[in-house]
Amino acid sequence: MLRAWTVLACALVAASLWSSASGSARNGAFIGYREKDTRDVAETKTTDFKVKISSGYGEFIIKLRPDLAPDTCLLVWQLAMKGSCPNCKFYRHEPVPSNWSVNGYWGPPYALLQGSLTDLARQPPFENKAEVSVKKGHACTIPNCKEFFIATADHPEWGHSHTIWGEVEDLSAEPNYPFEPFHTATSDKITTRWLDNTYAFNLTAVQPLPTDAGAGSDAAAAAGGSGLTAADSIALLEHLGAGAAKAT
Repeated sequence: MLRAWTVLACALVAASLWSSASGSARNGAFIGYREKDTRDVAETKTTDFKVKISSGYGEFIIKLRPDLAPDTCLLVWQLAMKGSCPNCKFYRHEPVPSNWSVNGYWGPPYALLQGSLTDLARQPPFENKAEVSVKKGHACTIPNCKEFFIATADHPEWGHSHTIWGEVEDLSAEPNYPFEPFHTATSDKITTRWLDNTYAFNLTAVQPLPTDAGAGSDAAAAAGGSGLTAADSIALLEHLGAGAAKAT
């Protein structure tokens, strides 16, 4: 059932919405870590990295988890620093059923808000070496595409089949996003809901605040930023992910 759900999600997105642009080579900004840079930052700033999804329906602050998905976090952070995500949108929103998890009931509906990060520089790899299960508030990518979802309930039934790249700090805006009108699609006896309309959102960098981020980003609006350049912030994030990988 899990495999069918994953295949259906990517197939329906590809067929009904858009085709993703071909991936590009890793950006030159992915430079090597320098000990002095991180020491200086650590003395004055937290090493938590946060991005914001925002639209007229509300916003989500997402703490990145480079310890779980370092490559995906780098891609998300790079896009967030641009301050513009013209093709980012939500297209699926399924509520949490009242009997969720009771006697092993895991939907439908399937308790998620799903959308696309099609403006990522390339398709993220699958990353879940820690074998972490999806929990409420996790931001996850679906394997083999640039689509992602925010879990609005725990999903132990999915096992370790998704890349978990972030944690939403506050889900209170989630009910404001439209649940309908929608249509359904059924494959292998699994019925899913798909919104009739898509809802655009923007993705911006929140913390730390690079001094040279895109003009439309939260980072650019903040006076002084963090003292980090965009390249240095990427180097630090890359180092955090590498350090976590060595510890496991």
